[in-house]
Amino acid sequence: MRINGRARCALLMIAGMMLLPGTTAAMPAFMMRFSRDPFSRAELKNQCATCHINPQGGGPRNEFGSAFEKNDHLVTPQFRAAWPSHFLQTISPEAIAAQGMQVKATFASNEEETIIEINGEYFRLRLKEAALEKITTEQAAQVMAAPVAAQAPAAEPKLPLRDQPTFDHFLVNLPTALPYDKGRLSMRFTHRFTQPVMSTESGCAGCAGVGELYGLDSFSFSSFGGEYGITKELAATVYRSPFDKTIEMGGVLQLLRQQGGEPLSAAVRVTVEGRNNFQDLYTTNLVFPVSRAMGSVAEIFVVPMTSFNANPGKIFASPFITEGEKRRNQTVIGVGGSFRFRPRSALVMEWMPRVAGYHARDSRNVLSFGILRSTNAHVFELVLSNSFATTTGRTAGFGLTGFSLGFNLYRRLR
Repeated sequence: MRINGRARCALLMIAGMMLLPGTTAAMPAFMMRFSRDPFSRAELKNQCATCHINPQGGGPRNEFGSAFEKNDHLVTPQFRAAWPSHFLQTISPEAIAAQGMQVKATFASNEEETIIEINGEYFRLRLKEAALEKITTEQAAQVMAAPVAAQAPAAEPKLPLRDQPTFDHFLVNLPTALPYDKGRLSMRFTHRFTQPVMSTESGCAGCAGVGELYGLDSFSFSSFGGEYGITKELAATVYRSPFDKTIEMGGVLQLLRQQGGEPLSAAVRVTVEGRNNFQDLYTTNLVFPVSRAMGSVAEIFVVPMTSFNANPGKIFASPFITEGEKRRNQTVIGVGGSFRFRPRSALVMEWMPRVAGYHARDSRNVLSFGILRSTNAHVFELVLSNSFATTTGRTAGFGLTGFSLGFNLYRRLR
Protein backbone atom coordinates (compact mmCIF):
# COMPACT_ATOMS: atom_id res chain seq x y z
CA MET A 1 0.00 0.00 0.00
CA ARG A 2 1.34 3.42 -0.94
CA ILE A 3 0.26 6.57 0.87
CA ASN A 4 1.14 9.99 -0.49
CA GLY A 5 3.01 12.49 1.67
CA ARG A 6 0.05 14.68 2.58
CA ALA A 7 -2.04 11.69 3.65
CA ARG A 8 0.87 10.33 5.68
CA CYS A 9 1.23 13.62 7.56
CA ALA A 10 -2.51 13.76 8.28
CA LEU A 11 -2.56 10.19 9.56
CA LEU A 12 0.41 10.79 11.83
CA MET A 13 -1.22 13.88 13.33
CA ILE A 14 -4.49 12.04 13.99
CA ALA A 15 -2.73 9.00 15.47
CA GLY A 16 -0.62 11.23 17.71
CA MET A 17 -3.68 12.98 19.08
CA MET A 18 -5.37 9.65 19.74
CA LEU A 19 -2.41 8.26 21.66
CA LEU A 20 -2.14 11.26 23.97
CA PRO A 21 -3.35 10.40 27.47
CA GLY A 22 -6.73 11.90 28.20
CA THR A 23 -7.57 13.78 31.37
CA THR A 24 -10.88 14.19 33.11
CA ALA A 25 -11.81 16.39 35.99
CA ALA A 26 -12.79 14.60 39.16
CA MET A 27 -16.47 15.32 39.82
CA PRO A 28 -18.50 14.27 42.87
CA ALA A 29 -21.52 13.39 40.71
CA PHE A 30 -21.15 10.10 38.87
CA MET A 31 -23.58 11.37 36.26
CA MET A 32 -20.79 13.63 35.01
CA ARG A 33 -18.79 10.57 33.99
CA PHE A 34 -21.67 9.38 31.87
CA SER A 35 -22.42 12.81 30.45
CA ARG A 36 -18.79 13.49 29.50
CA ASP A 37 -18.39 10.20 27.66
CA PRO A 38 -18.39 11.05 23.93
CA PHE A 39 -20.51 8.00 23.07
CA SER A 40 -23.33 8.75 25.55
CA ARG A 41 -26.61 9.54 23.87
CA ALA A 42 -27.29 13.26 24.06
CA GLU A 43 -30.88 12.93 25.26
CA LEU A 44 -29.74 10.96 28.34
CA LYS A 45 -26.95 13.26 29.46
CA ASN A 46 -27.41 15.28 32.68
CA GLN A 47 -30.73 13.54 33.36
CA CYS A 48 -31.31 12.07 36.85
CA ALA A 49 -33.79 9.63 35.34
CA THR A 50 -30.93 8.01 33.43
CA CYS A 51 -29.87 6.23 36.63
CA HIS A 52 -32.72 6.74 39.13
CA ILE A 53 -36.36 5.67 39.20
CA ASN A 54 -37.28 9.10 40.53
CA PRO A 55 -36.81 11.69 37.72
CA GLN A 56 -35.68 14.17 40.39
CA GLY A 57 -32.81 11.88 41.40
CA GLY A 58 -31.95 10.13 44.64
CA GLY A 59 -33.48 6.99 46.05
CA PRO A 60 -33.60 3.62 44.27
CA ARG A 61 -31.73 3.20 41.01
CA ASN A 62 -33.20 1.80 37.83
CA GLU A 63 -31.68 -1.13 35.95
CA PHE A 64 -29.06 1.01 34.20
CA GLY A 65 -28.17 2.86 37.40
CA SER A 66 -27.66 -0.42 39.28
CA ALA A 67 -25.46 -1.76 36.48
CA PHE A 68 -23.47 1.50 36.44
CA GLU A 69 -22.87 1.20 40.19
CA LYS A 70 -21.79 -2.44 39.87
CA ASN A 71 -19.29 -1.31 37.22
CA ASP A 72 -17.74 1.05 39.79
CA HIS A 73 -19.34 4.00 37.94
CA LEU A 74 -16.90 3.53 35.06
CA VAL A 75 -17.73 3.73 31.36
CA THR A 76 -15.77 1.00 29.57
CA PRO A 77 -16.06 -0.47 26.06
CA GLN A 78 -17.65 -3.57 27.57
CA PHE A 79 -20.16 -1.46 29.49
CA ARG A 80 -21.09 0.48 26.34
CA ALA A 81 -21.56 -2.78 24.48
CA ALA A 82 -23.89 -4.09 27.16
CA TRP A 83 -26.06 -0.92 27.01
CA PRO A 84 -26.56 0.06 23.33
CA SER A 85 -29.72 1.94 24.36
CA HIS A 86 -27.56 4.44 26.24
CA PHE A 87 -24.48 4.70 24.01
CA LEU A 88 -23.81 5.33 20.32
CA GLN A 89 -21.87 2.69 18.38
CA THR A 90 -19.72 5.22 16.56
CA ILE A 91 -19.29 8.97 16.39
CA SER A 92 -18.17 10.99 13.37
CA PRO A 93 -17.08 14.58 13.98
CA GLU A 94 -17.30 17.06 11.15
CA ALA A 95 -14.62 16.77 8.47
CA ILE A 96 -11.81 19.30 8.60
CA ALA A 97 -9.82 20.82 5.77
CA ALA A 98 -6.05 20.41 5.86
CA GLN A 99 -3.82 21.60 3.03
CA GLY A 100 -6.42 21.05 0.36
CA MET A 101 -7.60 17.75 1.82
CA GLN A 102 -10.81 16.70 3.53
CA VAL A 103 -10.04 14.58 6.63
CA LYS A 104 -12.76 12.81 8.57
CA ALA A 105 -12.49 10.26 11.41
CA THR A 106 -15.13 7.85 12.69
CA PHE A 107 -14.48 6.50 16.21
CA ALA A 108 -15.87 3.13 17.35
CA SER A 109 -17.17 2.84 20.89
CA ASN A 110 -15.06 -0.26 21.48
CA GLU A 111 -12.05 2.10 21.57
CA GLU A 112 -10.12 -0.30 19.34
CA GLU A 113 -10.79 0.89 15.78
CA THR A 114 -10.92 4.24 14.04
CA ILE A 115 -11.84 4.74 10.39
CA ILE A 116 -10.09 7.71 8.75
CA GLU A 117 -11.28 9.13 5.43
CA ILE A 118 -8.90 11.31 3.42
CA ASN A 119 -10.16 12.62 0.06
CA GLY A 120 -12.37 9.57 -0.46
CA GLU A 121 -9.77 7.02 0.63
CA TYR A 122 -10.31 4.99 3.81
CA PHE A 123 -7.79 3.85 6.40
CA ARG A 124 -8.30 1.72 9.49
CA LEU A 125 -6.28 2.49 12.60
CA ARG A 126 -6.11 -0.27 15.20
CA LEU A 127 -4.71 1.24 18.39
CA LYS A 128 -4.07 -1.96 20.32
CA GLU A 129 -1.97 -3.46 17.53
CA ALA A 130 -0.52 -0.06 16.55
CA ALA A 131 -1.45 -0.99 12.96
CA LEU A 132 -2.59 1.19 10.06
CA GLU A 133 -4.05 -0.22 6.85
CA LYS A 134 -5.85 1.01 3.81
CA ILE A 135 -9.31 -0.48 3.28
CA THR A 136 -11.98 -0.30 0.61
CA THR A 137 -15.11 1.79 0.76
CA GLU A 138 -17.18 -1.36 1.33
CA GLN A 139 -14.95 -2.48 4.21
CA ALA A 140 -15.18 0.95 5.83
CA ALA A 141 -18.98 0.95 5.55
CA GLN A 142 -19.10 -2.54 7.03
CA VAL A 143 -16.97 -1.55 10.04
CA MET A 144 -18.98 1.60 10.73
CA ALA A 145 -22.33 -0.15 10.40
CA ALA A 146 -21.49 -3.29 12.37
CA PRO A 147 -22.97 -3.22 15.89
CA VAL A 148 -20.61 -3.61 18.79
CA ALA A 149 -20.80 -7.18 20.08
CA ALA A 150 -22.43 -7.12 23.49
CA GLN A 151 -20.75 -9.25 26.06
CA ALA A 152 -22.77 -11.47 28.35
CA PRO A 153 -23.50 -9.64 31.61
CA ALA A 154 -21.00 -10.63 34.23
CA ALA A 155 -22.28 -12.16 37.42
CA GLU A 156 -22.45 -9.78 40.34
CA PRO A 157 -19.07 -10.07 42.05
CA LYS A 158 -18.64 -11.25 45.59
CA LEU A 159 -16.49 -8.46 46.93
CA PRO A 160 -14.75 -8.85 50.28
CA LEU A 161 -17.31 -8.45 53.03
CA ARG A 162 -15.49 -5.36 54.27
CA ASP A 163 -16.14 -3.72 50.86
CA GLN A 164 -19.62 -5.12 50.25
CA PRO A 165 -21.12 -6.08 53.64
CA THR A 166 -24.35 -8.03 53.81
CA PHE A 167 -25.02 -6.73 57.34
CA ASP A 168 -25.44 -3.28 58.80
CA HIS A 169 -24.44 -1.79 62.18
CA PHE A 170 -26.23 -4.67 63.91
CA LEU A 171 -26.03 -8.36 63.10
CA VAL A 172 -29.38 -9.29 64.65
CA ASN A 173 -29.23 -7.60 68.04
CA LEU A 174 -25.44 -7.65 68.37
CA PRO A 175 -23.60 -4.42 67.39
CA THR A 176 -21.05 -4.83 64.58
CA ALA A 177 -17.85 -2.92 63.86
CA LEU A 178 -19.07 -1.68 60.47
CA PRO A 179 -17.72 1.88 60.06
CA TYR A 180 -20.05 4.86 59.77
CA ASP A 181 -19.80 7.36 56.93
CA LYS A 182 -19.49 11.04 57.68
CA GLY A 183 -22.77 12.85 57.14
CA ARG A 184 -24.77 9.67 56.56
CA LEU A 185 -28.07 9.16 58.36
CA SER A 186 -29.26 5.57 58.82
CA MET A 187 -32.56 4.33 60.15
CA ARG A 188 -33.06 1.09 62.11
CA PHE A 189 -36.45 -0.57 62.43
CA THR A 190 -37.01 -3.83 64.34
CA HIS A 191 -40.14 -5.90 64.81
CA ARG A 192 -40.50 -8.87 67.16
CA PHE A 193 -43.55 -11.10 67.53
CA THR A 194 -44.11 -12.61 70.97
CA GLN A 195 -45.75 -15.96 70.23
CA PRO A 196 -43.04 -18.63 69.90
CA VAL A 197 -42.83 -20.96 66.93
CA MET A 198 -40.44 -23.42 68.60
CA SER A 199 -39.04 -24.10 72.05
CA THR A 200 -35.85 -25.45 73.59
CA GLU A 201 -37.88 -27.49 76.06
CA SER A 202 -39.77 -30.67 75.35
CA GLY A 203 -43.12 -29.88 73.85
CA CYS A 204 -44.39 -26.45 72.87
CA ALA A 205 -48.05 -26.15 73.80
CA GLY A 206 -48.22 -22.41 73.10
CA CYS A 207 -46.17 -22.41 69.92
CA ALA A 208 -47.70 -21.02 66.74
CA GLY A 209 -48.05 -23.16 63.64
CA VAL A 210 -49.39 -22.61 60.18
CA GLY A 211 -52.90 -22.12 61.58
CA GLU A 212 -51.66 -19.16 63.63
CA LEU A 213 -49.53 -17.87 60.73
CA TYR A 214 -46.46 -18.72 62.80
CA GLY A 215 -47.21 -15.98 65.29
CA LEU A 216 -47.77 -13.16 62.80
CA ASP A 217 -51.11 -12.38 64.49
CA SER A 218 -49.59 -12.27 67.96
CA PHE A 219 -48.70 -9.22 70.00
CA SER A 220 -45.48 -7.60 68.82
CA PHE A 221 -42.89 -4.97 69.71
CA SER A 222 -41.93 -2.50 66.97
CA SER A 223 -38.88 -0.38 67.70
CA PHE A 224 -37.33 2.47 65.74
CA GLY A 225 -34.09 4.45 65.81
CA GLY A 226 -31.52 6.42 63.89
CA GLU A 227 -27.74 6.75 63.59
CA TYR A 228 -25.72 9.65 62.23
CA GLY A 229 -22.06 9.72 61.23
CA ILE A 230 -20.61 12.91 62.71
CA THR A 231 -17.14 12.09 61.33
CA LYS A 232 -15.61 8.96 59.82
CA GLU A 233 -14.71 7.84 63.35
CA LEU A 234 -17.60 9.15 65.45
CA ALA A 235 -21.36 8.52 65.27
CA ALA A 236 -24.41 9.30 67.41
CA THR A 237 -27.29 6.87 67.94
CA VAL A 238 -30.81 6.98 69.37
CA TYR A 239 -33.32 4.13 69.58
CA ARG A 240 -36.73 3.63 71.18
CA SER A 241 -38.46 0.35 72.07
CA PRO A 242 -41.99 -0.03 73.49
CA PHE A 243 -40.68 -2.87 75.70
CA ASP A 244 -40.72 -1.06 79.09
CA LYS A 245 -40.89 2.15 77.01
CA THR A 246 -37.11 2.16 76.77
CA ILE A 247 -35.09 4.87 75.02
CA GLU A 248 -31.40 4.20 74.32
CA MET A 249 -28.99 6.99 73.35
CA GLY A 250 -25.23 7.08 72.90
CA GLY A 251 -22.27 7.20 70.56
CA VAL A 252 -19.82 5.03 68.63
CA LEU A 253 -16.08 5.58 68.19
CA GLN A 254 -14.35 3.67 65.39
CA LEU A 255 -10.99 2.31 66.54
CA LEU A 256 -9.84 0.12 63.65
CA ARG A 257 -10.91 -0.55 60.07
CA GLN A 258 -9.92 -3.78 58.39
CA GLN A 259 -8.00 -2.41 55.45
CA GLY A 260 -4.36 -2.14 54.49
CA GLY A 261 -2.29 -3.44 57.37
CA GLU A 262 -5.15 -3.52 59.88
CA PRO A 263 -6.23 -7.16 60.44
CA LEU A 264 -9.43 -6.31 62.32
CA SER A 265 -12.25 -3.83 62.60
CA ALA A 266 -13.03 -2.57 66.08
CA ALA A 267 -15.15 0.09 67.75
CA VAL A 268 -16.33 1.18 71.17
CA ARG A 269 -20.01 1.89 71.73
CA VAL A 270 -21.33 3.67 74.84
CA THR A 271 -25.07 3.99 75.38
CA VAL A 272 -27.49 4.82 78.17
CA GLU A 273 -30.98 3.37 78.18
CA GLY A 274 -33.77 4.61 80.43
CA ARG A 275 -37.17 3.09 80.91
CA ASN A 276 -40.51 4.89 81.04
CA ASN A 277 -39.38 7.09 78.14
CA PHE A 278 -36.01 7.84 79.71
CA GLN A 279 -37.42 8.96 83.04
CA ASP A 280 -35.94 6.34 85.39
CA LEU A 281 -34.25 2.93 85.76
CA TYR A 282 -31.14 3.84 83.78
CA THR A 283 -28.64 1.29 82.43
CA THR A 284 -25.24 2.22 80.98
CA ASN A 285 -23.78 -0.09 78.32
CA LEU A 286 -20.13 -0.33 77.30
CA VAL A 287 -19.66 -2.43 74.14
CA PHE A 288 -16.50 -3.37 72.20
CA PRO A 289 -17.46 -4.95 68.86
CA VAL A 290 -14.51 -6.59 67.06
CA SER A 291 -14.74 -8.38 63.71
CA ARG A 292 -12.67 -9.89 60.97
CA ALA A 293 -13.76 -10.48 57.37
CA MET A 294 -12.63 -13.78 55.91
CA GLY A 295 -12.41 -13.34 52.16
CA SER A 296 -15.71 -12.75 50.38
CA VAL A 297 -17.71 -15.34 52.29
CA ALA A 298 -17.74 -14.78 56.05
CA GLU A 299 -17.20 -12.26 58.81
CA ILE A 300 -16.73 -13.32 62.42
CA PHE A 301 -17.66 -11.14 65.42
CA VAL A 302 -16.63 -11.09 69.07
CA VAL A 303 -18.46 -8.47 71.14
CA PRO A 304 -17.68 -8.08 74.87
CA MET A 305 -20.19 -5.86 76.63
CA THR A 306 -20.86 -4.75 80.17
CA SER A 307 -24.16 -3.28 81.34
CA PHE A 308 -23.88 -1.20 84.52
CA ASN A 309 -27.04 -1.20 86.59
CA ALA A 310 -28.52 -3.90 84.37
CA ASN A 311 -30.77 -4.74 87.34
CA PRO A 312 -32.11 -1.28 88.19
CA GLY A 313 -35.01 -2.43 90.38
CA LYS A 314 -35.04 -2.71 94.16
CA ILE A 315 -33.31 -5.76 95.63
CA PHE A 316 -35.02 -7.30 98.65
CA ALA A 317 -33.34 -9.51 101.21
CA SER A 318 -35.22 -12.73 100.73
CA PRO A 319 -34.27 -16.42 100.68
CA PHE A 320 -36.40 -16.75 97.55
CA ILE A 321 -34.17 -14.45 95.48
CA THR A 322 -31.30 -16.17 93.70
CA GLU A 323 -27.73 -14.92 93.88
CA GLY A 324 -27.87 -13.84 90.24
CA GLU A 325 -30.93 -11.69 90.88
CA LYS A 326 -29.09 -9.73 93.58
CA ARG A 327 -26.36 -8.48 91.26
CA ARG A 328 -26.48 -5.06 89.64
CA ASN A 329 -24.14 -5.29 86.67
CA GLN A 330 -23.93 -7.78 83.84
CA THR A 331 -21.12 -8.91 81.50
CA VAL A 332 -21.72 -10.69 78.20
CA ILE A 333 -19.33 -11.90 75.50
CA GLY A 334 -21.34 -12.07 72.32
CA VAL A 335 -20.16 -14.08 69.31
CA GLY A 336 -21.64 -14.14 65.84
CA GLY A 337 -21.04 -14.66 62.17
CA SER A 338 -22.31 -13.65 58.73
CA PHE A 339 -22.01 -16.29 56.00
CA ARG A 340 -22.74 -15.14 52.48
CA PHE A 341 -24.27 -17.61 50.02
CA ARG A 342 -25.02 -15.04 47.29
CA PRO A 343 -23.39 -11.67 46.54
CA ARG A 344 -26.02 -9.78 48.57
CA SER A 345 -27.59 -12.54 50.67
CA ALA A 346 -26.32 -14.13 53.85
CA LEU A 347 -27.14 -16.30 56.83
CA VAL A 348 -26.32 -14.76 60.21
CA MET A 349 -26.30 -16.06 63.76
CA GLU A 350 -25.33 -14.72 67.16
CA TRP A 351 -25.07 -16.01 70.72
CA MET A 352 -24.88 -13.76 73.78
CA PRO A 353 -23.77 -15.81 76.82
CA ARG A 354 -23.63 -14.02 80.16
CA VAL A 355 -20.31 -14.65 81.86
CA ALA A 356 -20.78 -12.64 85.07
CA GLY A 357 -23.25 -10.53 87.01
CA TYR A 358 -26.98 -10.18 86.91
CA HIS A 359 -29.02 -13.24 85.95
CA ALA A 360 -32.81 -12.89 86.02
CA ARG A 361 -34.81 -15.85 87.22
CA ASP A 362 -35.63 -18.40 84.48
CA SER A 363 -33.84 -16.33 81.83
CA ARG A 364 -31.67 -17.89 79.12
CA ASN A 365 -28.72 -16.72 77.06
CA VAL A 366 -29.96 -15.06 73.90
CA LEU A 367 -29.58 -16.99 70.64
CA SER A 368 -30.68 -15.53 67.30
CA PHE A 369 -30.62 -16.54 63.64
CA GLY A 370 -31.40 -14.61 60.52
CA ILE A 371 -31.42 -14.62 56.74
CA LEU A 372 -30.89 -11.26 55.10
CA ARG A 373 -30.75 -9.51 51.78
CA SER A 374 -28.95 -6.22 51.15
CA THR A 375 -29.57 -3.72 48.35
CA ASN A 376 -27.97 -0.39 47.51
CA ALA A 377 -29.40 1.32 50.58
CA HIS A 378 -31.37 -1.33 52.49
CA VAL A 379 -30.74 -4.43 54.55
CA PHE A 380 -33.79 -6.60 55.23
CA GLU A 381 -33.46 -9.46 57.69
CA LEU A 382 -35.89 -12.21 58.71
CA VAL A 383 -35.13 -13.17 62.31
CA LEU A 384 -35.70 -16.11 64.65
CA SER A 385 -34.76 -15.23 68.25
CA ASN A 386 -35.51 -16.21 71.83
CA SER A 387 -35.63 -12.55 72.90
CA PHE A 388 -38.07 -9.86 71.82
CA ALA A 389 -36.05 -7.15 73.59
CA THR A 390 -33.82 -5.18 71.22
CA THR A 391 -32.04 -2.53 73.32
CA THR A 392 -28.49 -3.42 74.34
CA GLY A 393 -28.93 -4.09 78.04
CA ARG A 394 -32.37 -5.64 77.85
CA THR A 395 -31.49 -7.99 75.01
CA ALA A 396 -28.54 -9.56 76.84
CA GLY A 397 -30.56 -10.34 79.96
CA PHE A 398 -33.90 -11.35 78.49
CA GLY A 399 -33.53 -14.76 76.83
CA LEU A 400 -36.59 -17.05 76.86
CA THR A 401 -37.17 -20.74 76.17
CA GLY A 402 -39.23 -20.07 73.04
CA PHE A 403 -38.07 -18.71 69.67
CA SER A 404 -40.25 -16.17 67.87
CA LEU A 405 -40.18 -14.62 64.42
CA GLY A 406 -39.31 -11.02 63.67
CA PHE A 407 -37.51 -8.84 61.19
CA ASN A 408 -34.99 -6.00 61.00
CA LEU A 409 -34.91 -3.27 58.40
CA TYR A 410 -32.01 -0.85 57.93
CA ARG A 411 -32.20 2.12 55.58
CA ARG A 412 -29.36 4.49 54.68
CA LEU A 413 -31.02 7.79 53.85
CA ARG A 414 -28.03 9.65 52.42
